[in-house]
Amino acid sequence: MTPPSSIARAQIRPGGLVRPGITAAQMPVVELDARTAYDFLILACSDCGELDDLLPEDRKWVEEHRNTLNAEAGDEPCAQAGMTFVSEAGRLLNARPDIRTARDIVEAIDALSDREFIELLVGELLDDPELGAVTRKAVDGDAEAYAELQAKLESYKGHPVLDGTLIDLAPAARRAIGFWLPLYEPHEERIGRMLQRDVASHGRDDMAGDPLGFVERTTNGIRVVPEQRIRRIVLAPTYFGRPYNSLTKVGDAQVIVYPIADSSLGSADRLTPPNSTLRLYRALGDESRLRILKILAERDRYLTEIANELDLSKPTIKHHLAQLRSAGLVTVTDQGNMTYYSLRRDRAEEAGVELRAYLAH
Repeated sequence: MTPPSSIARAQIRPGGLVRPGITAAQMPVVELDARTAYDFLILACSDCGELDDLLPEDRKWVEEHRNTLNAEAGDEPCAQAGMTFVSEAGRLLNARPDIRTARDIVEAIDALSDREFIELLVGELLDDPELGAVTRKAVDGDAEAYAELQAKLESYKGHPVLDGTLIDLAPAARRAIGFWLPLYEPHEERIGRMLQRDVASHGRDDMAGDPLGFVERTTNGIRVVPEQRIRRIVLAPTYFGRPYNSLTKVGDAQVIVYPIADSSLGSADRLTPPNSTLRLYRALGDESRLRILKILAERDRYLTEIANELDLSKPTIKHHLAQLRSAGLVTVTDQGNMTYYSLRRDRAEEAGVELRAYLAH
């Protein structure tokens, strides 16, 4: 049973109103996990972070080498998909505390057969109630099931996700992690210090007393709904994934790879504006995003509701919501198979008088 004090805190946190029933399940235990293996996989993922959120010295070499890898991959089947799915190999870390570094995770992946590696890469799809059965058939070589999976993923994402054949995912992902390993290792110790600084910056008092609030603050807007099967929430900091959160469920754990704060970078001159400030004003510099905030100021909304009200496609709304989330203006809550969004009113207050006036009328 959830302590009454925790329920009260959950209900008064800034953002949208909490939907009924979200505290019905047992509260999970929150863990912080600063292994660099998570960050390395995010670097090897082709679309898990933004170059603008890296330090200038890192932005240059990452951009250069990404271009090289893309040129080498060319039109090879599933090349881009393999680089997109590579971050899913982080699922392996949940059961392997011995895997700590970039080299550790590469060696662990090298020990897997292609079949085992593919099942790891599409593990979240296999676990999905709606996609699990068709994904399993696709992994088993059913061409019709693979075509159906391709269509469903494209419908959800708004762009093609898989091409070639599913078996092509394994060599493409192996090539990506092999390419990035020697590039990441010279920076790994420095990046590890960033991750440790970020973990140390979070007060631990609320991890037990208010775990959901701790998660929301640490991730800058991810509100987790307790589920019967989720016993742990693992928060893994990333530098190369900034400013986005990556979420996946593995067994009894909800794993969230979250972006480290600007203050954890440890390298910035006094004239350089914080990236969090730049993200905030970039997010506000678009009419559609301001309209989304106005809608959310009235009440929480599901993705479909927002898309229908603004007469925009779901992929377009998802793009705008990603920008608003990275700026800390929107909270996202997954509840069962539904996801809804809330305005983070405390962050809106920080944005200025004109925004507050627009949202209030």
